[in-house]
Amino acid sequence: MQVEMDPEETVAKLWQACDRWTERAECFEKLADAGFPDGSRLHRDNASATVGEDSLAVSRYVQERARNAARMLRALHRDIFKTEPGRFHLDATVLYPLMRAAIEDATTIAWLQAPEDRKERLTRAFRALFTDSLYFTENHLLLATAAPTVGAVPVEMGEALSAHITAERTATRTHFERLAGELGLDVSESTRKLTTSAPVKVHYGDNSVEFATWKFLSDLSHFSFMMLRHLATTPIPGTPTPLLHATMLQFAQTVNRVCSDAAERIEQSASIR
Repeated sequence: MQVEMDPEETVAKLWQACDRWTERAECFEKLADAGFPDGSRLHRDNASATVGEDSLAVSRYVQERARNAARMLRALHRDIFKTEPGRFHLDATVLYPLMRAAIEDATTIAWLQAPEDRKERLTRAFRALFTDSLYFTENHLLLATAAPTVGAVPVEMGEALSAHITAERTATRTHFERLAGELGLDVSESTRKLTTSAPVKVHYGDNSVEFATWKFLSDLSHFSFMMLRHLATTPIPGTPTPLLHATMLQFAQTVNRVCSDAAERIEQSASIR
């Protein structure tokens, strides 16, 4: 089958898709700064997740993921358009991890805010926050155990840090389990580890272009020499269009689409109804 794909038109579309990243970043920043007024769905979620002085801070988590997505988008735009002013600079090894991160931030926001049921939204927020805390303690424990073996810190300091982090890990789990129980949530589900791929896979589906894009970018982010080389040097069969441009266009369009979806979810959660 003959494929028709004009190289100049492809580059023009890619330029336009990448240039939208500043606009997307500004949108996320404005939404995050605006917050969630009294009466909005996310404000009510926050209130319902508060027991005494303990709060899940679900709105803050969404705001920070939005700000992080904005940072990724600005970094992407800067690398492409500012590295060589006047030229379209495509450094795939830099762009792929940033695109993956932007997709993860955006799809996590959409996944968190998608359920109509409040308990389901809170359960998802619990899983995200608990997993963050779990990774924080697990990675510090790993570092505290490993660092003394190479002389990075004294053995005594490593042992003291290990003891502290072990206690912190136990306290963190106890805190989340207690709070989940007091809120009437399923404790085991609320403290189930959330994989990085889960939000995009659950929200868009196993066979979606969004999940396929995330997986491809994930593999590329870990420096697959064969794939990077293939994308950089191979034209699309039957056309002079570089495979890199066509693939990057699909990636950029997917980034824009999931960011638009996330922004729409934030707007819905911030509206008073």
